[in-house]
Order: sequence, then C-alpha cells, then structure tokens
Amino acid sequence: MKINTIQSALRGALVLAFVLSTALVTKDTYAASASSNATATVVAPIAISNTQDLAFGSFSTSATNQTVTISAAGARSSVGAIVVPSSTATAASFSVTGDTTGTPTYAITLPASTTITNGTDTFTVDTFTSNPSGTGTLTAGAQTLTVGATVTTAGTLSTGNYTGTFSVSVDYN
Repeated sequence: MKINTIQSALRGALVLAFVLSTALVTKDTYAASASSNATATVVAPIAISNTQDLAFGSFSTSATNQTVTISAAGARSSVGAIVVPSSTATAASFSVTGDTTGTPTYAITLPASTTITNGTDTFTVDTFTSNPSGTGTLTAGAQTLTVGATVTTAGTLSTGNYTGTFSVSVDYN
C-alpha cells in the first residue's frame, strides 16, 4: 500500500508540475514585444539683431499729448506736434534668423512702453507695432522685422536729443 500511495503521490506531483509548466508556457506564448526608434532634430536657435534704430526725426512741441508716430513701414505722422520735413524718420529694423529647414514661425513680443530722455525731460514711447505683426515666418532661415511706435509729449520740453532703448523678443512657435 505504501508503494501505491507513493506512486499516487508521484503521479499527483507530476500532474501538478505539468499543469504549472503548461500554464507558464501558455502565459508566455501570449506575450509580445516590439521595438521603436528614438529620434531628435536639432535646429539653429532663433536670434534677433538690430539693424536700424527707431527715429522720430525732429519736431517742435508746446503742449501735452501731442504725438509723432512712425509706422512699422517707416511713415511718419503727427497730431499737434510740428515735424521738420527734412529730418530723418525711420522704423526700427531687426534681422531675425534661425532654422533653415522649412518655414518655421515665431512669436513677436513688443514692449508696452519705454521712455526717451535728454537727461532731465522725458517722452513716453508706446503703441508699438510691427511688420510682420504678432507672428513671423522664417524663409530660408531669415526675415526682416520692422517696428514703429508713437512718442507722446508732456508739455513744453527742453530742446535737444532724446534717447532711450526698448527690447523686442522673438521665440519659435
């Protein structure tokens, strides 16, 4: 009887081992895997450089809130201020460069305002505009960006040259 019990136990152990090995094999036969490539493309960073300053030209003012405006195309107009026709007025110009593949776009950020001074007196410069406006497109990795603005007087001011700076930012979309 002992032999039958041992044989029975061995048979049970063999059946259990077979079932477990079949379950493990069956589980593995349903598993699958795949591979993928990982890629990246590095492009030239976007850059901007000033090629021409914003110039309002010469004008005379004697009251508050007189304005001289330079459009992004470089056209000058005024309200109240008397401009000297022979003086040079120009929109600011910037060279934007970057990725040379395709036609990537970029966002343009203009300042809200800035000031120009002659040391004691100050004008406010605001209402900045650009061409292109808001978004530019690089063609062969480059585009010219022009910027205009309006200067507003604060009453009778000292004669002389007024200067200041402003920043324009560009960033890939």
